[in-house]
Amino acid sequence: MMKKLLSLLALGFSMILLASCSSKNSLNGKYYDIYDGEAKLVIEFTDNGGKFYKEGTHAITDIDTKNQTFTFSSNGRDYVVTYTLSEDGTLKYDTGSFMTGSNKFVAYKEDSEAYKEAIK
Repeated sequence: MMKKLLSLLALGFSMILLASCSSKNSLNGKYYDIYDGEAKLVIEFTDNGGKFYKEGTHAITDIDTKNQTFTFSSNGRDYVVTYTLSEDGTLKYDTGSFMTGSNKFVAYKEDSEAYKEAIK
């Protein structure tokens, strides 16, 4: 009886731990550039990739949350974007050699605290 109780407690604790870790690292959702109170969709992450809306619409072909990168294709070439996602929903990303000029951007996850603050 004691073994079963301990097993159930361990199982419950591990499920809570896994759930909290997976939601913290999840990129899934819509991210917006916000200028002068106007929001423009720039990235959509899904379980299977997503779409990147800079200089057109590009399929996101790989997401590596461990190394904080995602890859998209444009004109037959793959581009690797590095990013950091803050707990408040701020996504800072660097498109590398994809664009000339500025290649560092900030986007805000839909309905996050950062989004609500930036849209004011």
